[in-house]
Amino acid sequence: MNMTGKDTMQVQGTEEAMKEIMREFMESLLEGDTGRWAELFHEEAVFEFPYAPASMIQRLDGKAAIQDYIRHFPELLVIHEFTEPVFYPSSDPDRGVVEFGCRGESVQTGKPYVQSYISVIELKDGRIIHYKDYWNPLAALEALEGGEAK
Repeated sequence: MNMTGKDTMQVQGTEEAMKEIMREFMESLLEGDTGRWAELFHEEAVFEFPYAPASMIQRLDGKAAIQDYIRHFPELLVIHEFTEPVFYPSSDPDRGVVEFGCRGESVQTGKPYVQSYISVIELKDGRIIHYKDYWNPLAALEALEGGEAK
């Protein structure tokens, strides 16, 4: 890919913005501060879970829906650590991909929660406008339900 200096600066700038957003994203979840986490999202944000089974939420439209969804997260899962995120910038200055993982446990069952994520993130006005979360729902179901995922 042949990029001009301007294009490179935009991608680097976006990568820096995404690094800062992901730092806040992870810190707020480690602290159980879902209000702070929700502030990372634009009012018109969309959060998608492409791999979610039909019995689980597959899409959230708007910041209010995202806030409502995450509000109960600390009652379900406690995250103990995140892996260092790896960023894959895009030629689109407002979009990038980040790969990371986490380790935690279910509050109700005590079972471990170990998850790997690949997330496609789009920014608008310094906030997340679109978050597509590619994760393994079986890891969540096993931790939350206390049984073996089949």
